[in-house]
Amino acid sequence: MTNDIEMLNCVLQNAEMGCQGITSVRKSLKDSKVDGVLCEHLIKYGKLYHCANKMLQNRGAEPHRVSNMTKTMTRYAAQRDLKRDSSSSHIAEMMIKGNTMGVNKMSRKIREYNGNDPHVSLLAKRMLETEEENIKEMSAFL
Repeated sequence: MTNDIEMLNCVLQNAEMGCQGITSVRKSLKDSKVDGVLCEHLIKYGKLYHCANKMLQNRGAEPHRVSNMTKTMTRYAAQRDLKRDSSSSHIAEMMIKGNTMGVNKMSRKIREYNGNDPHVSLLAKRMLETEEENIKEMSAFL
């Protein structure tokens, strides 16, 4: 079962990975429309991250951030993938894959959640909805 702290850390890490993924591909973007959408996604992730971090601090809990190794591997994989194909459609596909991983992780955590804080539950659902919205928005660029 997942408690409040674990759920908040899951939201925080999903938002952090979303930011990492976006910043890893933005340098290679040539399409300003895709970049504009990704900038909006980055802002949403930043707000979710900030909210989860603040809720963790208010509970006296230490945030568990994504490891530097995971971030480095994500950056490396994105760079390798972009050398092969840096088209807008391929970047959209990469983002959809990342969002799908986020949807899967958040769905599983929400199902396992046994906390009773409506604020934590709402934040987790907002994270899930954000990931799902991002998939829809990126699908337009395939």
